[in-house]
Amino acid sequence: MARPEQPRIVFCTTPIRPIPTDFPPVGSLSVISALQRAGFTGVEFYNIDLLRPSFEEAVAHIVDRRPDILAVSAVVSTAYDYTKKLTLAVKSRLPGVTILLGGNMGTSAEILLGRTGVDFICTGEGERTAVDFVRAWTQDLPKDGYAAVRGLSFLDSKGAIVVSPYVEALKAEELYDIDWGIMERLGQLDYFITPASMSGKLAVTDREDPRIMEIKRSGKRTALLNTCKGCVARCTFCHRWDKGIRYIPVPVLMKRLDDLIARHNVGFVRMGDENFGTDKRWLGEFCSEIKKRGILWRVGGMRVNCIDAEWIDRMKDAGCVTIFYGMESGSQKMLDVMEKKTTIEQNRNAMKWMVEKSVSTTIQLIVGMPGESHETVGETAAFLAYSATLSPNWDPNNVSVNFAQALPGTPLYEIGRSRGLIGRSLDDEEAYLLKISDRDARDGETAINFTGMPRLTLERWHYDLQNAGRFAFIKKYGLDAYRRILGKSPLFVQPEEGGEARDSGYFAAPARLIEGGGSTDKEILIEDSSTSDSLHEKKDRTGLHLDDYPSILRLILIRKIFLIPILHPVPFMRLRLLSDLIVFLNAVRKYGLETAPELLREYASWKVGSMTTKAVRAPYESLRKTIADLGPLPGDTPAVAPLRAGR
Repeated sequence: MARPEQPRIVFCTTPIRPIPTDFPPVGSLSVISALQRAGFTGVEFYNIDLLRPSFEEAVAHIVDRRPDILAVSAVVSTAYDYTKKLTLAVKSRLPGVTILLGGNMGTSAEILLGRTGVDFICTGEGERTAVDFVRAWTQDLPKDGYAAVRGLSFLDSKGAIVVSPYVEALKAEELYDIDWGIMERLGQLDYFITPASMSGKLAVTDREDPRIMEIKRSGKRTALLNTCKGCVARCTFCHRWDKGIRYIPVPVLMKRLDDLIARHNVGFVRMGDENFGTDKRWLGEFCSEIKKRGILWRVGGMRVNCIDAEWIDRMKDAGCVTIFYGMESGSQKMLDVMEKKTTIEQNRNAMKWMVEKSVSTTIQLIVGMPGESHETVGETAAFLAYSATLSPNWDPNNVSVNFAQALPGTPLYEIGRSRGLIGRSLDDEEAYLLKISDRDARDGETAINFTGMPRLTLERWHYDLQNAGRFAFIKKYGLDAYRRILGKSPLFVQPEEGGEARDSGYFAAPARLIEGGGSTDKEILIEDSSTSDSLHEKKDRTGLHLDDYPSILRLILIRKIFLIPILHPVPFMRLRLLSDLIVFLNAVRKYGLETAPELLREYASWKVGSMTTKAVRAPYESLRKTIADLGPLPGDTPAVAPLRAGR
């Protein structure tokens, strides 16, 4: 029976974090738009991440549509468990459906193709591969015939894995050419283009800019705009399909922006890029043009080696209110391990200029990479102390500390495999993917310990880094100044209209609560941000007023231990034993009471060993070089080597 020229295609997302992200599904929308432009009109978008149906409801919805092709957008490997269950469930009900998966999870092609319901994987930029794949599908090709489709991975007729060459990259002007009408027709666009006053959309850092309160901005809405794709760096903890970076021409961007302004009354824009403004000729043109629109905007990701005081002035003059950077560490040794291609001096300069120019930011850090030690953590703590003393108006809690998370397709993941921390068999790898499913990088429970130090030491580092800025701030400006800053911090939230404040989950505690918004009634959001909830579990929120300052004992009793050093920092400046006790109690709370003896045993064993044996530390060099020196592991399938290596 001939296949239809217009196949029924259901395109679905997967839940990424415990609550829906307010970052639009730009990858899915870009591919769907490309399919529609190619003439495939029978595409339905099912945004599971936003709608959060029960698992049974999601399966029933897809089965009821009886798609010929189910396209699953799996943008992160932490969605593996859900993806496996969904694809197997659909396949059992619809044996004839063809399942195509796209997104970074596709790096684990061997596991996906052998242990889930996935038939094909888009390994790279999907706008072209998806179109070519659907065209091949309509021709009813034999399985081996799909090898001609570039950017595809599948099992051939003999069960061997095929990884075709990467597809040719899109031209810059074709990037993120999205038909927002897809979301509008589903009645979902208002979730992503919303009033700028909503707490989940406008960061507290943004609100510090007085221009936000100008009368002309009343009632304006906020939207996301992608200006480029890719990155100039190759950080060893980061996976991407793209090679290099492409900046969308400014005239194309302004046309898209003008449409958002005209149709949706947008007055605030979030730049959804990881590597904004590297091309200074492009950035100069962008600033000139966006200034004409009179809107305010923030940068989601910029490199510290691509900024200076003059450019911050130009960006602020053009409407920029916030710039986020991936500083990652205050230790040059660790930056080299990460292959950041940046320096500590550049981190310090970026912070100094941001504070001097009154442009907001958040210090984002990664702790626990291979080679991390007391020395490197101390260097990062010194950087935080330096930043905290730049101004009495800087919030020392405005720090995001994440544990290093090994994701497939990165040198960090391959280091984990080579050291036996993940395991070398596909069974071991799948067990790891299941373990990290529905987890954020901030979670210590599933983070691999690459350091050789006991787990309690890692917990101590996380704690010490958070405290470093607080202690330095109080020593220079005093406790009253700290409490004044605390009263304006993201810990004080105001619920959205008609509901609770939404936490995007992007930042680690306490600074990740920035996405929760500001407050006028000084209500503390008591939320345990060091653990992850299940997909359908509602966040536990308990409100406390600043006037009702909770004691240390009360915070212990209500199991909000992580808030103790934030609300009561002075005792920890004086009593090391108290700090050790809080670290231990918090670790037991996270990992379970039954783990307490093992945590103590591991620490005691390491302590004795460190006194009798001198540690031999590996050289602080890029993990990519380390992996290259090791070569492929025994038993690895050569065909998937390009996927493991990333771009």
